[in-house]
Amino acid sequence: MRDHGLPLTGQQGQCAKCGSCTAVCPVYRVTGRESLTARGRLHLLGTELAARPSAAYEDLFAQCLLCGACENVCPRHLPIRRLTVEARSRFSFLYGRHPLRRSLVRTVLARPVLLERLVKTGLALERLPLIPRDSGLRLKLALLDGEPAAGPAAQQETAIEPDTAAAGIQYFVGCLARYLQPSIAGATRRLVRRFSGSPTVEPRAQGCCGLAAWSAGDREEAVRLAKQNIEAFESSTGPVLTSCVSCFAHLKKYGELFSDDPGWRERAEWFSRRVREFSAFMLELDPAPVFRSPGRERILYHEPCHLRFSGENREAPPALLRQLQGAVIVEPEGGPHCCGQGGLFYLGYPELGDRIFSRACEAALATGADVLATGCSGCLLQWRTGLDIRHAPVRVLHPAVLLADCLDNDS
Repeated sequence: MRDHGLPLTGQQGQCAKCGSCTAVCPVYRVTGRESLTARGRLHLLGTELAARPSAAYEDLFAQCLLCGACENVCPRHLPIRRLTVEARSRFSFLYGRHPLRRSLVRTVLARPVLLERLVKTGLALERLPLIPRDSGLRLKLALLDGEPAAGPAAQQETAIEPDTAAAGIQYFVGCLARYLQPSIAGATRRLVRRFSGSPTVEPRAQGCCGLAAWSAGDREEAVRLAKQNIEAFESSTGPVLTSCVSCFAHLKKYGELFSDDPGWRERAEWFSRRVREFSAFMLELDPAPVFRSPGRERILYHEPCHLRFSGENREAPPALLRQLQGAVIVEPEGGPHCCGQGGLFYLGYPELGDRIFSRACEAALATGADVLATGCSGCLLQWRTGLDIRHAPVRVLHPAVLLADCLDNDS
């Protein structure tokens, strides 16, 4: 069993048992199981079962999206996500369902060389005509939209004078935009340069933000990745822009990883203060950019849970989309819905994740949207795969890609 020295704080005993968490939990809504709610897990943390967690106990804690909905409504403001992650840090390495699959993805995300090689292999497979168009493998390979952006990104760092680069707009690209869908990185660079007048600077040494490792309870790996990114951007002073809202939410919390290390905590907090989410960065420009839609497209913005419940920057992405003149912004009935992706959650519990997604999908399709836009890497993959399986005629785009495509409509 793993134990990274994260003590359980006793806060689980402060749960009022009010049930507010059950009303908002996506997992409870489709299962009706009390043991899969925050209230149920907090109760389990206070029992003797926590000292020697069984496979069944670990499975209950693995079936959590860490979406933050429960924490957002908790009247006692308990740190439910942190307590869940602390519990996971004591589990066996291969806990929950499909543990090898989840562990493999975490390993690949934390090691960019492996990820780049896998993407290139996937692109080669996609070109093979022997794979049926409607096969699951073909659907997954279709998520790749080009060669990884690692090469061009590295070249950009040396294409700018050192003094200008240090004070310039730094770009934390993230795994999806850097390797799986470099069109997102390309669109972000294009928009930033067009409206700010400055190119982005992308340090070679940057890597995965570490959210997947942290969510799995692997604090040691999360800290390693955080240090790598802090050092990668430490020689610069400009804002650190990121086009993934889940990366943004995690990068902003780097200081919490170093609560017992004052030196690194100060460096982490300075880095986090520099982090800017793409949409907010664009809106802060003077003047704010305005775009023209090629037609009266109906655009639905899917609000990622990591941003929705992070308490920061929530209004920026839909506000930027409203800068798109001629388009119609639509909203799902009942407000935002969790898509059921949850990073490693969907890898372990795809059937459960799909049940959660089905509810969100039904609400989305009812709006008559032509385009669904979302800034979270995981949500983007979930929506593309889920809508493709259902043969729904809705394009799924990152806001940067959607808006960059509209630049060609300017007169």
